[in-house]
Amino acid sequence: MLPYTWITAEAKVETVIGNLRARDREEGLGDVTLIPVMLGWKDGSWQYDLALSIYVPTGDYEVGRLANPGLNYWSINPIAGVAYSNPKTGFNAALHGGVLFNTENPDTDYRSGTLAHLEGSVQQLFPAGKGFLSLGLEGFWVEQVTADSGQRPIFGDFKGRTAGLGPVLGYVLPLGKQNFVTELRWLRELDTRNRLEGDYVWLKLVYQF
Repeated sequence: MLPYTWITAEAKVETVIGNLRARDREEGLGDVTLIPVMLGWKDGSWQYDLALSIYVPTGDYEVGRLANPGLNYWSINPIAGVAYSNPKTGFNAALHGGVLFNTENPDTDYRSGTLAHLEGSVQQLFPAGKGFLSLGLEGFWVEQVTADSGQRPIFGDFKGRTAGLGPVLGYVLPLGKQNFVTELRWLRELDTRNRLEGDYVWLKLVYQF
């Protein structure tokens, strides 16, 4: 997977002489995601998955810049999940979790801690034209379980946390034995600590063959 990202970041620092503000905006190709291993087992309406994702630091990165399309370090993310799909009613649900291990950023000598994460979604399909309209809801939770390390920890362990929730709108167009899927997601962060906070918007196009 090769993402193209648009990022706008703002920061406010409170000092004894007043508040200092900074704003930065960047766009460009982000970090490539490789999935060298993906396994799945199907049992009736249930499916069980295992996958290994590797995030490669291919995106643009600059020390001191607030907005960076790339993170400038490798990450390894083993994931396990379960999904339910009922073709008769059009109801779908999924729950996936994993642990994200980060390497050190060579430009800053800083290493972000390990993250535990959980993502869940429910969707309902409705006949629409030659395909199916998908309406759903998705949520996520991320908790940093080990401390940051590397340079002198002036902010302590700096463990981060975030959670979000938002709607999902999609369309599935069957093409014989193949499918074309388009999906738009908007996830708003609701509880954030020691991380950038904002909204996530994804547009996904998939051709299944």
